[in-house]
Amino acid sequence: MVSVLGQLRKVSAAFIAVMLWSFLLPAAHGLSLAKKELLERLVQVPYLAALSLSTDGHYLSALRRVGDGAELIVWHADGEPDTAEVLPYRYEDLSWISWVGNGRLLISLNEHGLVLYDAHIRRLRPLIDGEGPRPDQLPPVLLSALPDDPTKILLQWEDAGVPGYPAVYQVDAITGESEKIVGGWAPVVRWWASPEGEVHLGEGFDGRRQRLYGRTASGAWQRISDEDFFSGDVRSVLAVETGGATALVLSAHDSDTRALWRMDTKEGGLIRKLAGHKRFDISSAIIDPVTAIAVGASYMADDAQDIIWQDAYRMKLEDASFQARADNLTLVSASYDGRRMLYRQKLKYAPSRYYLYDAEETSLKALPFEAEDEALPKPSTRGVWIPLPRRRGNMHALLSTPEGGATGRAVVLIHGGPVKRVTDGYNPLVSWLAANGYSVLQPNFRGSSGFGMAWQRAGYTEWGRDMQDDVRTSLEWLVEMEIASPERICAVGGSYGGYASLMSAIKDDDLIACAVSLNGVTSLPLLVQYLETRRFHDLTVPRIKGRLSDYALRRRSPLNRADLIRVPVLLLHATEDSNVPYVHGQMMTRALKNLNKPHNFITLKGAEHQLRRASDKRVYYSSMLNFLNTHIGLHGLD
Repeated sequence: MVSVLGQLRKVSAAFIAVMLWSFLLPAAHGLSLAKKELLERLVQVPYLAALSLSTDGHYLSALRRVGDGAELIVWHADGEPDTAEVLPYRYEDLSWISWVGNGRLLISLNEHGLVLYDAHIRRLRPLIDGEGPRPDQLPPVLLSALPDDPTKILLQWEDAGVPGYPAVYQVDAITGESEKIVGGWAPVVRWWASPEGEVHLGEGFDGRRQRLYGRTASGAWQRISDEDFFSGDVRSVLAVETGGATALVLSAHDSDTRALWRMDTKEGGLIRKLAGHKRFDISSAIIDPVTAIAVGASYMADDAQDIIWQDAYRMKLEDASFQARADNLTLVSASYDGRRMLYRQKLKYAPSRYYLYDAEETSLKALPFEAEDEALPKPSTRGVWIPLPRRRGNMHALLSTPEGGATGRAVVLIHGGPVKRVTDGYNPLVSWLAANGYSVLQPNFRGSSGFGMAWQRAGYTEWGRDMQDDVRTSLEWLVEMEIASPERICAVGGSYGGYASLMSAIKDDDLIACAVSLNGVTSLPLLVQYLETRRFHDLTVPRIKGRLSDYALRRRSPLNRADLIRVPVLLLHATEDSNVPYVHGQMMTRALKNLNKPHNFITLKGAEHQLRRASDKRVYYSSMLNFLNTHIGLHGLD
């Protein structure tokens, strides 16, 4: 089998440039002034994002927009962001950030290990000089900020003596000295500690088996759970609770959908179901940041829904919502003493807004946001259930229509993953399409998460078959409901969604007029070969390949069936894509060119799998709109 690098070498360097073939798309600068202004607002990062409150309640951190990017800032909670200290890091430099004791901001960088910013004295320095996490090792993970000892931090990073597996270290935030608490050993790749800083659980994978380890009374470790990742009751650990005797886990223990359970950390027994839903998986636990106690759970229906069982916490949210005159508030972070609390309001048409509550002054202050966000498009979105053929159940989908109603033009937007799902929240791409007159249908096809294990596992090894049939069912539903006619529908998607869009161009040309693929998979054998070189491939490859032969995988690959494509195709691919290598786009466009198929190929130079840069989103949004307008839209720009 030819390697990925070998395929790369065979592809001509000429394909690195943007290619136009058989037709020309209008340039982005052809957009009207109003469309240009809207495009800029939708592709840029929010004015303030990822806000967090320090554990002592004195400081706030955030990512603040600057140009096409965002910078990391810190300011006093009594002040305003325009007085902030600007740290020398951009959004793309950061892996994660977290406040630890006494106003210290711990920053994990993508390429330079860990640094610590002390907001009280405005000092930035490496957390660890000498032995510590390095860029080529497993990334560091914060296990506990040790609230009872604000000068200490509990972290995990790769054990130098056991390459590929993490140890647990207690780090002095003042001196940077570290002490190994738990050594690394296979197969544990993730440790879990209580808020007090005691390590109680280890999670690992051996082949396709998930194994959990608990600590006995003597301090030794024993296996407490051993499940097949594809057929067993795999448990997703969320947190070890105060005291360490129990942990919060997600499990489909007694039903098809995953519920929130309390688990014994020593024996692995599930003690009590805290929250569940008959139709949807519980997605997360709600933990009060002041008390560190689980007070509720969340699940995703059309959008996020909360189940809150603690009255005091519910009343706290209701009071904040009343003061802010805002719905959908969640508590993001709080000071340990409960004096200050940071709330976030999730909007469906604009970036989130934040509010800071001061218990001493009983005041709730809205943090700065852009009033112009109120002018952003507000597409009408609702959940629908689409019957599958042969009584195989109903598929959930989100239908978004322009503010004035359906126009007869539509896009089936296919999500990536594919073990993910779509929910009704702020989606700039959907806003962009709806603002330009396109209805958008987003199906949660078989293989999507959030609807129970049977629905998720029904997609395993079904690339190009049952999962693809669900895309066709979505197209047929659009036509049946008279939302759009076949000559006015386009299949669009990224990653797996790009793959499915290309397969739709092969199998559904009676129902679509064009297809768009962003960073899409084009060759299943090539993808499997690539994944097999990466860690934990036993958890990813079987979902795609199972027991299928290479011949069967080729038959399910757009690259090997490009001769059947009869609609125009727009391909975009990032050169630094580490999930679906750039060669997928190169090989597909070469095949389409050799077959004289109408297509356009756009290289996103320096971009990654997820488009984080505004410049890349600008190219994607504008080129897609021009393509849609040419083939299913107004046949010309307004």
